[in-house]
Amino acid sequence: MDTLLNPMGRISPTAFRNAAMILITLGACLSLLPLALPALALWSFASLLLLYPWAVIWVKRFHDACKSGKWFLAVFAAWLTVGSTASYFISAKFAPAMPAKPNPAEIWRLMAARMQAVALPGTVASVTIALAFALIINEELKSDPAENAYGAACR
Repeated sequence: MDTLLNPMGRISPTAFRNAAMILITLGACLSLLPLALPALALWSFASLLLLYPWAVIWVKRFHDACKSGKWFLAVFAAWLTVGSTASYFISAKFAPAMPAKPNPAEIWRLMAARMQAVALPGTVASVTIALAFALIINEELKSDPAENAYGAACR
């Protein structure tokens, strides 16, 4: 659990990959909630709680490569840009249009319908983007084989 909650120290490429797979799986499950249980659609926003563990493992992975954890901000900015662009296109393609003046009593039903419509394509895009960022950058970051300013070498 320390791997996902404590940003101090280093994490090996293998441990990073395993933690990333866990976070991707949890995020996908939360994103698919509107399909399984429409009444729990708002719970899909709980996936935002996964941002902190993502930041922690990225910071540790950069530490392992003897780089500042601040490099996570560049990864996060790129990830956010790609994800927002994908979300825009998915919403335009799959989400039902909102009426110009929705009836206030129907807003929840309309929002739930939109969330259900984009849940599967949005999850597929999100998983693809997360895997691409995590696996490619993890592969490109070379571990420092010696002890560095961030701790002992990972085994």
